[in-house]
Amino acid sequence: MLVEALLAVVLLVLLAFYLGRDPPGLPPGPRKYPIIGSLTFCHSIESCRRLKKEYGDTFGLRHGSQRVVFLCNSKTIREAFSRYEFNDRPDWKFPNFLSEGKVAGVIFSSGERWQTLRRFLLRNLRDLGMGTSRLDDVIVREAEGLVQDFRTYANKPSFFPPSINTAALNVIWQLVASQRYDLSDAKIQEFAHRLQNFQEYIALLALPDFFPWLRYIPQPLLRRLCREETMKVFLKSAREIMEEAVREHRASLDPASPRDVLDEFLLEMENRKDEPNSVFNEQDLIKTIFDLFAAGYDTTSNMTRWIILHMAHRPAVQRRVQEELDRVVPRDTLPSHAHRQQLPYLDAVLNEVLRVSSLVGAGVAHAAAHDTYLDRYFIPKGTALVGYAHFCHFDPNHWDEPEEFRPERFLNESGKLSVPKEAFFPFGVGKRSCLGESLARMELYIFAAALLQNFTFAMPEGRSVDFTPRPVHNANMPRDQEILIVPRD
Repeated sequence: MLVEALLAVVLLVLLAFYLGRDPPGLPPGPRKYPIIGSLTFCHSIESCRRLKKEYGDTFGLRHGSQRVVFLCNSKTIREAFSRYEFNDRPDWKFPNFLSEGKVAGVIFSSGERWQTLRRFLLRNLRDLGMGTSRLDDVIVREAEGLVQDFRTYANKPSFFPPSINTAALNVIWQLVASQRYDLSDAKIQEFAHRLQNFQEYIALLALPDFFPWLRYIPQPLLRRLCREETMKVFLKSAREIMEEAVREHRASLDPASPRDVLDEFLLEMENRKDEPNSVFNEQDLIKTIFDLFAAGYDTTSNMTRWIILHMAHRPAVQRRVQEELDRVVPRDTLPSHAHRQQLPYLDAVLNEVLRVSSLVGAGVAHAAAHDTYLDRYFIPKGTALVGYAHFCHFDPNHWDEPEEFRPERFLNESGKLSVPKEAFFPFGVGKRSCLGESLARMELYIFAAALLQNFTFAMPEGRSVDFTPRPVHNANMPRDQEILIVPRD
C-alpha cells in the first residue's frame, strides 16, 4: 500500500512537471516551479525594477497557472497595445466580482462585448459634452463646492477633505445618471472608503484565478484567505447604488428625450430585447455603470491629491502657478475652459505630476488572443501582458534628468504647452486606453486651477511630504496625510 502511494505521488509530481513546462521562446524571467510558478513577484515598482535590471525590458513570470509578461519600454508597449491580438483581457474571474464572476461591462471584457460597449459609451459621452467646453458649468460647479468645503479645513493640519472624492464622482455621474451628491454625503464617502479597502485586498481576491487548486480547500478557509466578507460588504453597497439609479431611470424614462448614458442604455436594451446574445442586458448595464462610477472618480480624485502634495512640497512651483492664474483669471471668477490657453505653466505642472506619479503605472492587464510573437519572443494564447508606463515616464532616453520635477519639459521655446507622445501615456495607450481621458484632464485642470487660485498648500511645521504610495497592487495611490490649507484671501 505504501509503495502504491509513493508511486502515485511520484507520478503526480512528474505530471505536474510535464504540464507546467514552458514552451521555447518565452521572454526571460526567474525560474518557474510546478504548481506554484515563480517564487518572485512583481507587485510593486521596486520589485519590477529589480527584475527589469536582471532580465531586460521584457520579462515573464508565472504565478501558479497564469503566465504574465511585463513590458517596460515605450516602443514595445506601443507596438503590443496597437495590435488587435493583444486587445483582450485575461480570463480571470476576480475583476467581475460585481457580476458573480461572469464577464460583463466594458473595462474587463473582450471581443465583441468590449467593442460594442466602448463604441456605445464613447458616442454617448461625447454627445453629452465629454472633453468639450459644454461641460464647463458642471465641472466649475463642483470646483466651487470644493473651494467652499476646503475653507472649513483652513489654517490647521488636516487630512485630505473627503469632498475630493465626491466632486470627481459627481462630474461623471451627471453624465451617466443625471445625478449629483452633496459633497458631504455620508453614503458616498463610505462607498469611497470601502472602495479603497477593496483596492488594497484585490490581489487576495485573485488568488483562486492564479492557483485554481485553492478552490478545493475548505471554503470557509478560502473565504477568509481572500477577505471575501470584506468584498461582499463592498459588493452590496455598490449594487445598491447602481440598482437604485436604474430603478429611478426606468420609472422616469422618456424615450423621446433621453437624458444621459443610463437612459440611452435602457433604450438600447429595449431595441435589442429580441437578440438573445445582446450585450445590452441587465447584467452588463449594472457592471458598465459601475465601471464608469468607480473609474470615473478614482483616478481623478487621487491625482488631485498628488497635485496638492507636489505643490506643498514645491512652494516655488506653486507660487509660479498662482502668479500665472492671477494674471489671467480675476479673483472673483473661477478658472474655466476659456482660460486654459493662457495658462500653459499650469498645464505643464499637471502633466509633470501625471508623469512622476504614474498613478496607474502598470495599467490594466491585456491578454494574447492567440499564439503570437512580440519582438523575438513567443507569447502563448491567454498570456497576460502588463505595460509599465512608469518605466517609460522615467526613461533617460526620453526624458532629461527624469528624477527631477521639471514642468518646463512640457513647454516649448515660446512658452507654449508641448506634450511629447512617444514615452508619455498616463492614461494608457492603444485601443484600450482610458475612454474618459479627455474628461479626466478637464477635471484635473479646473479642480487644480480653482484650488490653487484660492489656497496655498503646505506641510505642517516639522513635517515633509510622504511620497511613498499606499499599498495598492501595481498602483501609486497617495497616502492620506495631514496638510495645511491656507486661504489666499
